[in-house]
Amino acid sequence: MKFKLFSKKKKPEIFLVLDIGTEAVKTLIFRKENNENIILGRGIEYFEGSENFENLDFPEEILEKTISRAIDQIPKIAETKNLFLGLPANILIAKIISQNFERKNPKEPISQSEKNKIEEEVSHCIKNKIAQEFSQKTGFLPQDFHFSNLKISETKIDGYEVPSIRNLSGRNLEFKVLAVFLSKYQLEKIERICQDLNLKILKIVHPAENLDCLFPNEKINAIYLDIGGKMTNLFLIEKGKLMGISQFNQGGINFTEKIYQHLGLSFSQARILKENYSQSLLSEKVQKRMKEIFSDILQGWFENLKGNLKNFSQKLLPANFFLFGGGSLLPDISEILENGDFAQLTFISKPKIEIIYPQKLKNIKDKNQILKGPQDIPLILLL
Repeated sequence: MKFKLFSKKKKPEIFLVLDIGTEAVKTLIFRKENNENIILGRGIEYFEGSENFENLDFPEEILEKTISRAIDQIPKIAETKNLFLGLPANILIAKIISQNFERKNPKEPISQSEKNKIEEEVSHCIKNKIAQEFSQKTGFLPQDFHFSNLKISETKIDGYEVPSIRNLSGRNLEFKVLAVFLSKYQLEKIERICQDLNLKILKIVHPAENLDCLFPNEKINAIYLDIGGKMTNLFLIEKGKLMGISQFNQGGINFTEKIYQHLGLSFSQARILKENYSQSLLSEKVQKRMKEIFSDILQGWFENLKGNLKNFSQKLLPANFFLFGGGSLLPDISEILENGDFAQLTFISKPKIEIIYPQKLKNIKDKNQILKGPQDIPLILLL
């Protein structure tokens, strides 16, 4: 008689997410189980005073201390060292790059080996193109860039979109590729800090890589706005595919600074007042005064947004705006998007505004309501 031994059940894996923003460091601990991400804890630590992390010269000791404090806020359910890391969009850069390829034998079906060679050459061309462009902008040498991801978002053969080039024939191939990269100097800096904190970086992630988790299996047309501390990121989505990325240096912290300058409060008090305003917790008189204080910075933000939208090649823009990030909670943002003057920009219909909350996401299980709101969506996009 043969006895079947019971196999030992595999323990669910627990991971740490570390999102280093321009205004604060956020942490998240979660467990992967049955294709679901189960949220176990969250932390946030703001940089001291009006200090913000937006350039390569930010002091390492301040960044390490802020990260350490954010990690201390999450429950020690399991001592996990495995880390998904997010960085500001001006440090970890994402771009959509187009690259063409002409085949020598267009009548022959593309074999797996030819497919691999084509994709390898396309990757090499894209890396070289980006390195040359950003070398001129930053002063770094072309070899001083690290590519964390190259992901094909669209493929065409002789003008026809195809899911894969394998077994197909044709001459002219067109690729759209999402490239995610940063300088090796900045990477080494972050790696030193993580090593000091005994953390193992599994993957460096840009939110652009995981936008499809917001509306899985839906071929939507939309503009996503991630309104962070010091930056606003724009993502153009067509038929569920990421077709354009842009950003500008303005976000929620600029509204905090306006309160700080006008009312003579400490920076942390100004932040709390802004949050209370966003939740309509202030008197009608104070709410009105805040709206007046924000008017010029809001108009400046709107002009920057329109300038970035004009840079997208599409003549007809989608009408759906999906907002997330801490700054998305400011009612003024939704109001100006819905009622502002989009002169010289054409939308399919009148803009419709929706703020994305974690509770709407299907693959997130948060029974203890640990996630706070749209400010945590960038964290979730790192999972």
